[in-house]
Amino acid sequence: MVPLLLPRFARVLTRLLPILAAAVAAWLALVGQGHADPRDWLTAEERAWVAQHPVLRVGGSAGYGPFTYVDEEGRNAGLSLDYARRLSELTGLRFEFQPPQTFAENLDDLASGQLDVQMSMRETPERAERFGFTRPYITVPAVLLRRAGAGDDPLRPGETVAVSRGYAVAEFLRERYATNPVRVEADDRAVLRRLAGGEVSAAVLDLAGATHQMRRDGIGNLRVVEDIGFSYALGIGYRRDWPMLGRILDKALTRIGDNERQAIADRWITQDTASMRWQRRALWGIGVALALVLVGLGVTLLWNRALQRQVRLRGELLKRELGERMRLQDADRARELAEVTSRTKSEFLSQASHELRTPLNAVLGFSQLLAHDPQRPLDDVQRSRIRHIDEAAKHLLVLIEDMMTLSRVESNTLTVQALPLQAGPLLRRVAELAQPAAEAAGIDLRLGLTPEEDHTLPLVQADPIRLEQVLHNLISNAIKYNRRGGWVKINASAEARGFRIEVQDNGIGLSPEQRAQLFQPFNRLGRVEQPGHGIGLVICKQLMERMGGRILVDSESGQGSRFTLELPSVPLSA
Repeated sequence: MVPLLLPRFARVLTRLLPILAAAVAAWLALVGQGHADPRDWLTAEERAWVAQHPVLRVGGSAGYGPFTYVDEEGRNAGLSLDYARRLSELTGLRFEFQPPQTFAENLDDLASGQLDVQMSMRETPERAERFGFTRPYITVPAVLLRRAGAGDDPLRPGETVAVSRGYAVAEFLRERYATNPVRVEADDRAVLRRLAGGEVSAAVLDLAGATHQMRRDGIGNLRVVEDIGFSYALGIGYRRDWPMLGRILDKALTRIGDNERQAIADRWITQDTASMRWQRRALWGIGVALALVLVGLGVTLLWNRALQRQVRLRGELLKRELGERMRLQDADRARELAEVTSRTKSEFLSQASHELRTPLNAVLGFSQLLAHDPQRPLDDVQRSRIRHIDEAAKHLLVLIEDMMTLSRVESNTLTVQALPLQAGPLLRRVAELAQPAAEAAGIDLRLGLTPEEDHTLPLVQADPIRLEQVLHNLISNAIKYNRRGGWVKINASAEARGFRIEVQDNGIGLSPEQRAQLFQPFNRLGRVEQPGHGIGLVICKQLMERMGGRILVDSESGQGSRFTLELPSVPLSA
């Protein structure tokens, strides 16, 4: 039912978009008529500058969608033009978009004074030396894309990644992924065509531009793998010798409210809903999809338990046969049977997790569309229902991601790359990410390592992504199983056998019986009142072993816990 509903939903949205755009324009016009002078917020000096420079030359682009591009009728279109029109209404300046060029060519013209303004541009230290920048008015993440069916692996060492010429993400990739060659293409369209045609195996683009270009060119064999940790905070770049222009544009941007900004973003980056009738149908579809996900997850968990019971029963039977017959061949058969069963379980979990994640993402996407629709706001009851749907879907998505990780670890398909790295910056980043959760829970989170002490510690041999995943899990548990007013300490030290990282808390601790069952999959240790699913520490233990380290636990009930990570360090001679 849900697949049948979505095409009809998209067709109605296509018909309603021009009507909604006209309504927004009319509303903006009415707002503008409510002021006798729309520029009364400018100073006399700023108004004089506008009078002397009434026209701004703006860089145009044919393929920088959805920000600035040329549509099927040959006209300039995009989110940047909406902001330019609104800024023109506020300031009296006329924004004239120049003939389309590549983004790199526009930057050169802006630096030489042939252009006055470049819309939707990210500030970097290098660009700040050449141009002035306003505050950002929209932020979009940069993502890694691969061809469908090529797997979900992050960038592999030495793998070539394609980017568009002139974009700030190229410098980020050269710093963050120094072993990965960066292939620079003319624009986003060229990058996507190279990736779709198999000329490169990975590409990095901003999420909005990638989805817009793929939809416009009909490219259907690419998929988003992950957020690479870089985002485009896009503002307006202007001539460095015109600081007055920057001041005027900054003041004008502050007069565009959050609701208006969201309306502009929704027009170009997200889809809009059609009517209350379609809202009800969409809610019904979400409910059906969520019910199917729950049923599927229940079947998956029951099957997993059944497989575990079968493995246990078969193992006991084989032990009795080994005790009676004392033959080495029986031991070989038992080992082979256990491996086949474990591989079957891992393959099933991987396939089921992939199948469940797609409808879950649809559930999250539709719930966000309904919750943030400024044209048709929901009432309190509907918002409460949407919030419950969103929270349940996110909880299930975390469980599915953990199940996929566990399956990949058990089947030995998870890539773990041990590299020399400094532990100090990584520990500070993990602590900063966990700080909001600690403050919300009333926990004092402390890092016993200053930046000045970084050089006194040796390099640790570990996979930075997997080590950060392990630390995030341990710190989250230390906060979750603590009490208000408690503390969590993070320390690092060099030992004779390698490198040690400790995460210690004064929370509720563990009994001897709980410590004995700590690394059993899906074992919550009787703590059902706290959210979780009992496989996080199992994943941590296996990741540490894959990196050549181990995890130790020291805990007493009511006295808190100390988790210690031991990893090999890089010899000083290296």
